[in-house]
Amino acid sequence: MHNCLRFIFAFAALAAGAPVMAQESAPQSEDWTVTSVPERKAVLATIDFTSGLAIAARCVDGAYDVLISGLPEAPRRDMSRELGIQAGDQEEPYTSVWTVGTQRNTAFSRIPAVVARDLAKGGKLQVIVPSTSGGPRTRYVMDLDPSSTAIEQTLTACGRPMIDPREARAKEIDGNGQDGLPDTVQWQTMPRPVFPASVNGRSPLEGYVVLSCVLTDAGQMTECQTESEQPAGYNLWQSVERSLPRARLKLSEQAAAAGLSLAGRMVRFSVTFKMEP
Repeated sequence: MHNCLRFIFAFAALAAGAPVMAQESAPQSEDWTVTSVPERKAVLATIDFTSGLAIAARCVDGAYDVLISGLPEAPRRDMSRELGIQAGDQEEPYTSVWTVGTQRNTAFSRIPAVVARDLAKGGKLQVIVPSTSGGPRTRYVMDLDPSSTAIEQTLTACGRPMIDPREARAKEIDGNGQDGLPDTVQWQTMPRPVFPASVNGRSPLEGYVVLSCVLTDAGQMTECQTESEQPAGYNLWQSVERSLPRARLKLSEQAAAAGLSLAGRMVRFSVTFKMEP
């Protein structure tokens, strides 16, 4: 799935010790380490904790990632998992979807810039892993020095702002990197992306692109931004973005009944690619 851990281990120590399986671990105050690798067009911010948890935010050749390693291993067949992040002055954790890495104790955020901005708040950081077998959830509690400089460097390297102006003016924000659309909307006219041409003679058999867009009252998607794609490097995002001008969204029946509106709503959604045999 993801092989980028090889690159990360080459430039930063991401500890892989056993995770804390308690309701709360003792807070540990840490700060980020920033590494720049010009020949890889890379800026990497990493942080390690004695619990074995490690976090990296990185920009590599224009692609942005946030990953966490040292987590309890994901079930064997699961390709994604949910994690809760609570940082700074947030009153509640924000749960989002992460892609399970080749090493199953590693997860990659599907909305990495959103998570990075939360991490940049510093202060008390909680990473919450829901239970997968009926037992208690795992919660890591850590203290980060209140400095956003390291995260800002990684975001800036990929042309991402520290404050997303779309979020600042959005009436509502829906979606957390889940497969497909958030519950508030549905397709009126679906996008029809096609697999792009091969790169260096290779094409993926499947993949996904996560995007965020601001909606008009007619359901058009504007100011769209690719949040993540897997696998990277095959221009899947370009294929999706080319298909969006003709696509339209509408409110789901439940959202319409609740009196919600489309105009000014920001949605995060994913488009899945799968090559038919």
